[in-house]
Amino acid sequence: MQPKLTFTEANRRRKLLRGLRGRIALTKLSLVLESFLRSFWPLLTLLGFAYAALAFGALMVVPPQLVLGALGLTGLMALWFTYRGFKSFSLPSQSQALEKLDESLKNHPIASMQDNPAINQGDPLAKALWAAHIDEMQAQAAHARAPLPAPNLPKRDRSGLRLLALTFVIMALLFAPRIGVQGLQATLGGEVAATTPSVAIEAWASPPAYTGKPAIYLTELQPGARVELPIGSEITLRTYGNGAFSLTEAVSGTATALTAPTPDTPPRDARFLVQQDGMIEVFDGNTPLGQWQVSMLADLPPSIAAPEGVSKSREGELSIGYTASDDYGIASTRYVIRPELAKVNRIYGLAPDPAAMPGDYTGELPLPFSQELTEIEETLLADFSKEMWANLPVTITLEVTDGAGQTASIELESAALPALSFFDELAAAIVEQRRDLLWSPENDRRVSQVLRAISYQPEEGLFPSASSYLLLRSAIRRMGYQMEDGLREEERVALAELLRKIALLIENGDLSGSEARLRRAQERLSQALENGATDEEIAGLMDDLRAATEEYLDELAQNMDPNQQAQGQQGQSITTDQLQEMLDRLQELSENGQRAEAQQLLDEIRRFMENMQMTQGSGSGQPRRNSEQQQLQDGIQEQQELSDEAFRQLQEQFGRPGQEQQQGEGRSLAERQEQLRQFIEELQQQGGGGDALSEAERNMGEARDRLREGDFSGAFDEQAQAMENMRQTLRDLENQEQAGQSGADGEVTSERDQYDPLGRPIGNRGRADGDTAVPDQNASERARELLDEIRRRKGESQRPAEELDYLDRLLDRF
Repeated sequence: MQPKLTFTEANRRRKLLRGLRGRIALTKLSLVLESFLRSFWPLLTLLGFAYAALAFGALMVVPPQLVLGALGLTGLMALWFTYRGFKSFSLPSQSQALEKLDESLKNHPIASMQDNPAINQGDPLAKALWAAHIDEMQAQAAHARAPLPAPNLPKRDRSGLRLLALTFVIMALLFAPRIGVQGLQATLGGEVAATTPSVAIEAWASPPAYTGKPAIYLTELQPGARVELPIGSEITLRTYGNGAFSLTEAVSGTATALTAPTPDTPPRDARFLVQQDGMIEVFDGNTPLGQWQVSMLADLPPSIAAPEGVSKSREGELSIGYTASDDYGIASTRYVIRPELAKVNRIYGLAPDPAAMPGDYTGELPLPFSQELTEIEETLLADFSKEMWANLPVTITLEVTDGAGQTASIELESAALPALSFFDELAAAIVEQRRDLLWSPENDRRVSQVLRAISYQPEEGLFPSASSYLLLRSAIRRMGYQMEDGLREEERVALAELLRKIALLIENGDLSGSEARLRRAQERLSQALENGATDEEIAGLMDDLRAATEEYLDELAQNMDPNQQAQGQQGQSITTDQLQEMLDRLQELSENGQRAEAQQLLDEIRRFMENMQMTQGSGSGQPRRNSEQQQLQDGIQEQQELSDEAFRQLQEQFGRPGQEQQQGEGRSLAERQEQLRQFIEELQQQGGGGDALSEAERNMGEARDRLREGDFSGAFDEQAQAMENMRQTLRDLENQEQAGQSGADGEVTSERDQYDPLGRPIGNRGRADGDTAVPDQNASERARELLDEIRRRKGESQRPAEELDYLDRLLDRF
């Protein structure tokens, strides 16, 4: 029990707390509200449920004999909760308010302000210290804030009934503010109900989902209000009570009426769609209950256009840029490509009737990722290169549909369904035979004969690689076997796919090296210029040429001997900027339709690139190699000769008699292959090479066995793998040597700069920069003379092996 305060002490405390009066009062109010909610939340919850039930017309569906019982039970429960509430409710005291307010502060300054010093009350120094302490506590107490009520109801209402009642009350206030009162009057009012009928209505409009517009609660609008609704909006009306309801509406175009009244379902309703402008009216007898003037918002049909028509992308894909729009957004799209047989030029392999017409090619037009689809600008890209109807006449239809089901379409005609172009004549011929094979079984024999004709005794340069030739001969043999019993559909499809792969291999060429990729890029661009390729295809081939040129120059710069520099014809050179200008000029001529001038400039660029030569700075004319590297190079050269001979034997194997002679030649090649294998085995025993060289020795053994069996095709594959493994071993040895020299020499470099094939200085990473001279007008003639001289010297077998090897590298045989 706290000691009784003297008048002086009580007066001192009142002065100290004078500045907190307002906050103390708010704290008391907060505590009162806390106590009220803790004591009366059951009563408030009961009243909330009762009001919601009354507002939503629960009394209208409850039999009259039960209404009084329900009201009486509710009243008794309310009295009980009221009694319990008053019993537990209490008003807060001054000390409780101060303690609550003090809890919001650190160090509890309000409690400290009410303390007295326990000792040295007469000591002047102690009094001064205490006064300073009180001043500090007052300053901290000035920051006190009245707390919010915290009744902690979740512990008392674990089921959340209070929250459920609050939700029902809010819904009743929003949607049914009058119905319950009218229902109560109808139940208890007697004569009052007779003069004031308990009737009410609800009405709302729901626009179609695709419009994205919200529903409108019509009951809250003023009588006669004008409402704008999209066409197809659904109007829902619902009546309550026993009135003489009637409905008049002129928006649906039909005579919609309320549902007939039934004893079990007192509410009557009606649903109809907005199809035109008009008035909606609901009456109770002659008394209007609701009136709305509806203005219908029409849904405009979508639109679509393809300004650029049908074109072909750089990759040979069908390309159609299109635009589409709709007031509420495009819901779906599609394209239909219809083959036009009547427009096909029926000659050669297309002369027979097709075995089966392909159906329409269909798919969806691309849509943007954003959800806003009212304005669309996209491009359809689709690859039909594998289809039988590629490059044949078609009709293309683009179609868009909106949410209301309205469609818009556009029809485009194309003389040829865009597909991948084959600029190589041999590749194009194979693709044509592939199409004829798919067109009709009547073409099978003709296709076989044409393929045999173009692959029989192929001229030098007709096939870019042995692998493409071997694949085609394999396809011919397979087709011959299968034709004996008639080609099945799955066999026909597999053969067509194989022919397509062969055509792609011929078209793209052997891309195993940067020089090969550069030469192929030049050839494809030249063929495209001659064959009238599209501007998009020319632009794509120009990009390929630029990339191949840069890759080729970078590779040469990285692989050059440190003492070598690059020169063009007669010691002249060209800068990278000048080469870039030539390429830009080439593209400009192509885009302007000056194909002949573009072809001439391309030939000049190609001649310059082909006639580049490497000259050693010391003038010795010989590359530097150690003994092991030279022996490996000799082995690669010997294996190349064996491989060439095997390929020639393979060509002669088709269509020529003389099996015994071929077996004899195969045994001779097998003996040479075994000698080379033993040579590689000796290199391994000397500690040279590694895993790659061991694999090369194994490949040679396999090639020897195949040659003895007369299997030139299998031998050719093993020989090719052996050469690749030997080249890999040679590259590994060169890398090891360069690493050793770099470690020994440190940062010391030669005074002579290093140059790439265009005369550009090479940096630490093999990158080239700087300028070089431009070749004169006689450059191409001089280059031809040099190239002929190199070939003549290469044919003189009595020359030293190192010189022959150097000449091989100049001719880029490997």
